[in-house]
Amino acid sequence: MDGEFACPECGQIVKVRRFGSGRQVRCKFCKRLLEVPFLPRASNGWKRTSSAQPRWVVWAWVGVGFVAVALVSTAAMQLILSQERAARAHTINKLIAASEAHEQAGRFDMALLDLDTALEYLPSAVPAHANDRKTLRDRRRSLALRDVQSMILQLAERDASALGDWLNVQARVGADHDLGTLGNEVRAKFLAALHRWIDVEEAAARSAVVSQRPVDAVAHCTTAAGVAIHLPPDDKQAVLRRLSAIVVPLIERRGVVIDKPSGEFLLGTEAGYDKSMRPVMIKALGDKGYLPAAPTTPWRDDWARAPYRLTLSIHERQEGNYMATQNRLTRIEARISFSQQGREIWKSTPNARTTVPLPSLPNFISTRLALSDARLPEVEKMLYENAQAMIGDKFKAALAAIPDCPRPIPPAVAGGR
Repeated sequence: MDGEFACPECGQIVKVRRFGSGRQVRCKFCKRLLEVPFLPRASNGWKRTSSAQPRWVVWAWVGVGFVAVALVSTAAMQLILSQERAARAHTINKLIAASEAHEQAGRFDMALLDLDTALEYLPSAVPAHANDRKTLRDRRRSLALRDVQSMILQLAERDASALGDWLNVQARVGADHDLGTLGNEVRAKFLAALHRWIDVEEAAARSAVVSQRPVDAVAHCTTAAGVAIHLPPDDKQAVLRRLSAIVVPLIERRGVVIDKPSGEFLLGTEAGYDKSMRPVMIKALGDKGYLPAAPTTPWRDDWARAPYRLTLSIHERQEGNYMATQNRLTRIEARISFSQQGREIWKSTPNARTTVPLPSLPNFISTRLALSDARLPEVEKMLYENAQAMIGDKFKAALAAIPDCPRPIPPAVAGGR
C-alpha cells in the first residue's frame, strides 16, 4: 500500500509506494536515508523553518536610517544659517553705527558707503523686517542728496581742473534713482561753471594778446575750447566763434608752419630729428613773438594762413679717420631757413664734427683701438653720437638769432596814416 510520513530531520513529507515496515527510502529534500515507517520525533508534526527576516522589515529599518540622517542634517544646517544670519545682523549694526558717525562728522560719502553696504547685507540677516529696510532706504536717500549737494557747493568754487569731478557728479545723478530730483539743478550749475571757466580763459587770452604772448593766448583759447565741448550745440558754437576771433588773427599775423626735417642720414632719421629739434624750434619761435603751429588745437586747419615757414635739412656724412685708426669721423651739417610769404628772410647753417680726441673715452675702448686695425662699429657709433650732441647745441644757438616777430601797428597810429 502507498503512504507518506514526515522526515524526522527536515520535516518534509516523504511519499512511498507499497508502504512497508522496515523498508528504507531516501528523503528527496535532505537526502537522508530513512526506515519506513519511522515515527516522527515530534508528535505535532514539527517542521524546520527559515530563520531569515522578511524583506519589508529590512527596508523599514533603512528608511528609518535615512529619515534620521535627514533630520540631523537639516538641524545642523539650520543652526549654521542661524549663526551666519546673526553674524550678519551684528555686522549691519556696526555699519549703521559707522555711517551715523561719518554723517555727524560731515563725511557724507563715507557715511553713504557704509549705509549701502548695510543695505546689501540686510535681506540675509536676522531679523530682516520690511520696516527696517524702509527706514534705511529713506535715510540713504536723504544722505545721498546731502552728499551731492555738498559736492556741488565745493565744485562751484573750483576752476576748470574740476571738470572731471563735475562729469562724475552728473554720471552719478543719472545712475542713482535716489538723486533723480537733482538732475536739472546739477546740470544748470555745471553749465554755469563751464561758462565761468570759459570767461576766465578768454579774458586771459585777450590779456596775452595785448602783452605780445601769442603762444599763451592760443593755449588759453585751446583750454576754453576743450571746456566748450560740454555745452549745448548753440552755446558751443557761440563760444568757438569768440575764440576764433582771437586765434585766427594771431595765426594770420604771427603763425609759423614748421616742416618735418629732411636730408641725408647715416645713423639718424627724420623722425629722430623731428622729435629732438621740434621742441627747440617751438620754444625759440615763441620767445621771438611768433606763433608755431599747434596740431592739437581746433584751429589746426587755419595754419594754412600762416605767413611764416621754418624748414630744416640735415646732411650726415663720414670724413677722415679718428686719429691713427680706421674708424671714421662724423660731420653733420644743418640748414635752417625761415621764410615769410615764400621769401627767405633768415637762414643759418650750423655744423658739427666729431671731437678729436673723443672726450671721456673709456679705457677699454682706447685699448681696443690701439690693438685693432679694423673698424669697430661701436666706436663709430660713439663718434657719431658726439657729433650729433654738438649739432644739437649749435642748432639751439643758431635759432636764437631768428629776427623778432614785427609788432602790429597800434590802431590809433594806423588810423592817423
